[in-house]
Amino acid sequence: MMEIILSIVFSAILGAVLGSFANVLIIRWHEEAPITGRSRCPGCRKPIRPRHLVPVLSWIFLKGKCAECHRRIHIQYPIVEASAAVLAVMASFYAPPFGLESPWRYWFLMVLFIGLIVPVVMDLRWKELPVEYLIFLGICLFIMRYTIYGTEGLADPFMTLWRDAWAVIATILFFGLQYLFSGGKWLGSGDILFGAFMALTLGWPNILVGIYLAYLIGGMLAILGLISGRLKRRDRIPFAPSLALGTMLAYLYGEWVIKLLF
Repeated sequence: MMEIILSIVFSAILGAVLGSFANVLIIRWHEEAPITGRSRCPGCRKPIRPRHLVPVLSWIFLKGKCAECHRRIHIQYPIVEASAAVLAVMASFYAPPFGLESPWRYWFLMVLFIGLIVPVVMDLRWKELPVEYLIFLGICLFIMRYTIYGTEGLADPFMTLWRDAWAVIATILFFGLQYLFSGGKWLGSGDILFGAFMALTLGWPNILVGIYLAYLIGGMLAILGLISGRLKRRDRIPFAPSLALGTMLAYLYGEWVIKLLF
């Protein structure tokens, strides 16, 4: 019991801190600003004091305003930090960080779960995708998947690597052809590279589950939006949230789904 409590507390704190860093990446990538350097108020541009950088709590304590100019701070900041904390706690349930057999899987899940926050928020707020970031994140997860535990139990690791390479190519073609045939109406060019990220992260055949779930989730959200009147037929729906959720679910349950179907 003590180990579970310690894992939850550790993950929640670490997740909130990483969520704060995710906010930095989101804003600075959108503004095309250097990632390094002190955080500043978007209004008065004054550096934010360290005591005002405590994830979630500082925003609540300051009532959502800058301590210097009292300009409102976007609700994105505490939402991202709290979401990252929740995702980190979820990762600890799937793979305890202090367990003897699963710590590396825990770190893989942390990078995957919290790393996906950046493109999701950017797509929701500005309909932008940080393509270079997605490719870098996908390569990191690909390397982690193979060097840490990805080849364990595989009869032929090289054949698996070859299949994963083809999964990346096939996924790019799948999304790319949709982009070309629709003239960019069905999905954006950034979604093509998001697909490449999914293939690097999931490999074959889990990428099939990831794509299926992403379109299933996206379709359900579109139908709900049309029924509720929040969306019109020609509105562009951010696809990154569906792709991200499909990736996460496919990684966690892809093998189970494949066994169930085949």
